Amino acid sequence: MARNKDKPDIPPGTPFQRVRPMLITFLVVAVIGPALFSSYWLNTFSTVACLTLVAATVSLLYGQLGMVSLAQFALTGVGGWFCLRLIHGLGLPFEVALLISAVIAGVFGLIVGLPALRMRGLYLALLTLMVAAAFQVVVNVIGFPDGGEGWAGRVVNGQRALIQRPWLATTDDAYFRYVMFWLAAGMALIEWQRATMPGRAWALIRKSEAAAIAAGVSVLGYKAWAFALGGAIAGLAGGLLAGLNGQLDNTGFPTSQSILLYGLTIVGGSYHWMGAVIAGLLIRALPALLNDHGADGNLANAFYGFALLVSLIQGRKGLAGQLADFYKFVRVSRIVEGSLIWGVISIGLALAAAHFGYASFAGTLFIALIALLFRQAIPGVCWLLLGFFGKRVQNAAEDIEAAISLRLSRIVEAVGLVADHRILKRTLNMLFIGFFVGWVAWGVFDVEFVVALAIIWSAIVIKFLIELALYPAVLPLRQRIDARYPKPFASYR
Repeated sequence: MARNKDKPDIPPGTPFQRVRPMLITFLVVAVIGPALFSSYWLNTFSTVACLTLVAATVSLLYGQLGMVSLAQFALTGVGGWFCLRLIHGLGLPFEVALLISAVIAGVFGLIVGLPALRMRGLYLALLTLMVAAAFQVVVNVIGFPDGGEGWAGRVVNGQRALIQRPWLATTDDAYFRYVMFWLAAGMALIEWQRATMPGRAWALIRKSEAAAIAAGVSVLGYKAWAFALGGAIAGLAGGLLAGLNGQLDNTGFPTSQSILLYGLTIVGGSYHWMGAVIAGLLIRALPALLNDHGADGNLANAFYGFALLVSLIQGRKGLAGQLADFYKFVRVSRIVEGSLIWGVISIGLALAAAHFGYASFAGTLFIALIALLFRQAIPGVCWLLLGFFGKRVQNAAEDIEAAISLRLSRIVEAVGLVADHRILKRTLNMLFIGFFVGWVAWGVFDVEFVVALAIIWSAIVIKFLIELALYPAVLPLRQRIDARYPKPFASYR
């Protein structure tokens, strides 16, 4: 598709272009994940991938149609129940049972969504919450199938049977990649729907059902399709959870989890696919990280409440939407330059750490890359947290920071160097990144905290020195690249 010369900064936004960044991201994670994480964290991130699928269905219904469904986690349980029953009762292969259970969950999702054809808002939220509570009661009575006799397939006073993982994914490494494949497929399907006719119809329905009907859009049909698709993908996640553990527990799908999942999807952002990923990480990886440090994982609930409050104050875009706005006008030259320099710095530090025995090559490489990424991403997010205290406080803090940074930059320019006019913000950001990423690396990669701090701050300082030394030579090349390739992350229209 040729680029419109009148709008050079806006990409065409074809369905494939919308899906491609997502597929590349999940492919990279699937390839390098098993080399970085232990079995504990591989299983944790496999669960995160399943919960990301469920969060994506919440985003689909709320972000596209404005429908609040609190039954998506219950539909995950429905998919897991039928997947277990089909394997134990009929001996079906895992893949066949997984797909059939997803279809059945899609039918349940359509049934749950039938009232949404006539109601929305608080009434729909209460109705779907009652559905989630009803599923919790039913599953507490009949339980999940575990190889027994009868319709429910429960074992009474005996050993519970576990289902076998698919033959393609018997190990933790292989099953992680297997789950990532289904995550990419499910998320790509949702994003493809958003970029094509259903997405346009959903957007029109969200704005005005009367206008949609006048335009010839089948409101009932597209609403039903959204709930059926959301139910099927949530059921798929339930089957994958069953395959990960070999069984499911009666206490694994409480009503509170449905509410928590919806809240964290709002925090992550329901208008961008990364919002579902952030929600999955918050709901599972954060408690696991706290537990790994000897803290109570329930402490994450305090963070959830604060994060939700800040997200509501800042608007409905969530963390993913704020990051998307931050990177909306990032130039191709910065991407190329950053990729090359980041790669050289990370590989160099990884080789040095592995040579002296401070940390593994893969762990150091990942820590350095995350530190350099956060150096760019965090300023736009952390500064927004000041909005919790009100817009006036946020604006005043930004004015004070700008004034201090300006004075510091004049001092730097006086000695003949090129100054960064946000030097104070970047310094505070560097300190925050060091302690936060170092804490995460300490728990996930078993790297000593002091070593992690040294890796992180070394990567950032080296990046700063390289920029300082190469700026006069790089600037003309950067301008030529930007003139030829406009901004790639501008909003789609």
